[in-house]
Amino acid sequence: MSGQGFYLVFGITADPPHLGHEQVIINSYQYMTSQQLTVTQFDLMPTYQANLIGDKKKPVADFNQRLKMCQITAADLNDRHGFNVQVNDLERTLSQQVKGKNYSIDTLSAIQHPHKMFVLSADHFAGRWPKFRKWHRYEDLVFQNGLLIHQRPGHPINNNFIKQLKSINPHVYVVSGLKDVSASSTQIRNNCSQHLDLLNKKIHFYLAAQQLYGLN
Repeated sequence: MSGQGFYLVFGITADPPHLGHEQVIINSYQYMTSQQLTVTQFDLMPTYQANLIGDKKKPVADFNQRLKMCQITAADLNDRHGFNVQVNDLERTLSQQVKGKNYSIDTLSAIQHPHKMFVLSADHFAGRWPKFRKWHRYEDLVFQNGLLIHQRPGHPINNNFIKQLKSINPHVYVVSGLKDVSASSTQIRNNCSQHLDLLNKKIHFYLAAQQLYGLN
């Protein structure tokens, strides 16, 4: 499989995207290279409707604003690192087609590529009963796509659960030992002016122009 290129998909609410998200993308490329695995494309995909698994609330920024922030982030990373990060609005298209909830497995199934991998944070795989077990058809999702899981401080991964997932698909990888940026969109929204250091400067300028999260 090392000779095959992988299509990575990173779904985020992007309310707003921050330096922690950027580091996940950078670490994804670094890890894949270290494993002699090729990334042909990396899709940054803003969610259209949160499915409330992780106590998600309706985003403050509207979808077009969140899509634009993802585009700013992708363009900056591509310029600085030579990546191929694209922004995909597929979740909006699918949600409008079904006129209701669209699940991650539906989104991934709509992407026509033989070697896909879903990029996720460790908080979905932590604890005795990992949240990922509640995802819609999570075993099918893993079987069809594989996972690239990123460590997150305060969320120790349940290694037994990872072993179960690897038995479904060997292409389940846990990224560790790389730089981590501790940031959360919630803390930024709650007090944006005090957390500008967690934002790309171009995102900061956009937020101010849009007067989002109390900035002006």
